[in-house]
Amino acid sequence: MRSTSFHAQAIACLAALAAPVSAQRDYYFTFGSGSLVQERLDPLINPGGVSGHVHSVVGGNAFSATMDFGTTQSSSCTSVDIIPDKSNYWMPNLYFHKNGKFTLVPERSPKHKIYYKYGDGGRPGADRSEFPKNFRMMAGNANLRSDDGSMGSPGSQLEWFCHGPQLKTTGIPKGFTSCPDGLAVAMRFPSCWSGRDFDASQPLAHMSYPTNQGGIAGCPEGFNKARFPEIFIEYWLDVSQFDGQYGANDSPFVLSNGDPTGYGFHMDFLNGWQEGVLARAMKTCNPGNTGDNLDTPQCFGAGSIQSGNAKDACRKQSSINEEIGLNGPLSQLPGCNPIQAGPGLATKPTNCAGGVAAGPVSVRAPSSTTIASTTSAAGPVDTQPASVAPVTQTTSAKAEPSPTNTETIPPPSGGSSELSPPSVNSTSGVWKAAGCFLDALNPRSLGKQPEWWGQSISSSNCVEHCDSIHAKYAGTENGGQCFCGNEIVNSASHPGKCTSKCVGDSSEICGGPGHLSIYSLDGSVSIKKRRTHHRHIRHLLISS
Repeated sequence: MRSTSFHAQAIACLAALAAPVSAQRDYYFTFGSGSLVQERLDPLINPGGVSGHVHSVVGGNAFSATMDFGTTQSSSCTSVDIIPDKSNYWMPNLYFHKNGKFTLVPERSPKHKIYYKYGDGGRPGADRSEFPKNFRMMAGNANLRSDDGSMGSPGSQLEWFCHGPQLKTTGIPKGFTSCPDGLAVAMRFPSCWSGRDFDASQPLAHMSYPTNQGGIAGCPEGFNKARFPEIFIEYWLDVSQFDGQYGANDSPFVLSNGDPTGYGFHMDFLNGWQEGVLARAMKTCNPGNTGDNLDTPQCFGAGSIQSGNAKDACRKQSSINEEIGLNGPLSQLPGCNPIQAGPGLATKPTNCAGGVAAGPVSVRAPSSTTIASTTSAAGPVDTQPASVAPVTQTTSAKAEPSPTNTETIPPPSGGSSELSPPSVNSTSGVWKAAGCFLDALNPRSLGKQPEWWGQSISSSNCVEHCDSIHAKYAGTENGGQCFCGNEIVNSASHPGKCTSKCVGDSSEICGGPGHLSIYSLDGSVSIKKRRTHHRHIRHLLISS
């Protein structure tokens, strides 16, 4: 086994569930997260467009194809434990491949376990800085199919673990037919910054790994503008349903980018920490592996850590209207991702053979529209258009309705002064703004999924579209989503929560994070209060 740093050895002990270590304080903390969404978006490498492969995304629910720090702060919730962390973290999903079919591998507890380390040998890191606004970075290389020397120390320290037989290798391990305690992969991000911005054409160029623990002095020359806390993530997967379907010498698992070796695993990070929160915590928060809560004054303070139920309730509707395996096996990996085993670098396929390559986001609208190709600070957007088949996003539980109670809310006296526009002319007549209402998660309050989303959205054209399909209600949400439906379920009036300007017309309001600007022909709404009980219908679905 390679020689590793003190940090790598300590983290490896935790990650591998090795023999118990006596509890001791140190300047690092850990927190967990479930998946926010699984979809083909990557605002770092493919800003404004569909990414090349599917990712498991965690963090703030404002995650989108084009993002900056302000976008993260508009999140109405986060899927991580620490409420002030609205950052996003994402990584490729894993599939099980057999008989020409690809089955999405479900996640298992603790799903995504995230470590932040910012001390040297028990001392707080005086040289550690919090991440600046709009900071973003990657770890790993999606094109690798063999160990190129970047995975040791200093480096990403990529390791895969089969828990049960306790196998640990740099790539996906062999020599097992079952991982009863889970299959996990772990990787760390670089923490030494050159001061330059992220460049999608050279995604690793602005960051480097430290050579020792000596604060900023431990960073290589040219990468000592700042030293950030070191982020280390474990990604846990449940492969138990595949027991008995492969032999010890087989390689049945493949990443969503077509990598059966595991060397092409990678992670992305986009900073969304509320300013000042992380900087304060790094000075005094030292739980180490004691298991102490993080809501103490020394760490993040009272009310800063959310319950598991609240964290798991934070979900986002997929932006890409395609099937990724949530409803059963696929005949090919989403995107243009043929299996490439190496050992050389993976190459960009010239023939997708029916696959869908990266390109501008397809949005569903009354007429065919796509987000225009642009060039951003993160690099040029691939201009190959996407073509994806309509599907319905599903969850791990089916809601079965029980008897309902209905609350009718009359039109606002004198019209709604909160929403803009207050009324919209359409073929059927004048639709009136009813007000701002909560959008529940399971089921959604208005429609199962957006009718369309993207650059063209305004409350006016959403109403016009809903009128054209003879819907009773129209609703816009979070600046860029349009919902239509004939009933509103489990909602409530939330005045003051709809403040998002429409991406298609900044003079209009399109709801807010988790809230709908609702319109109807007479300005009234009837809300059905429905209790739901859940019947699990399939284990192989998005974790919740």
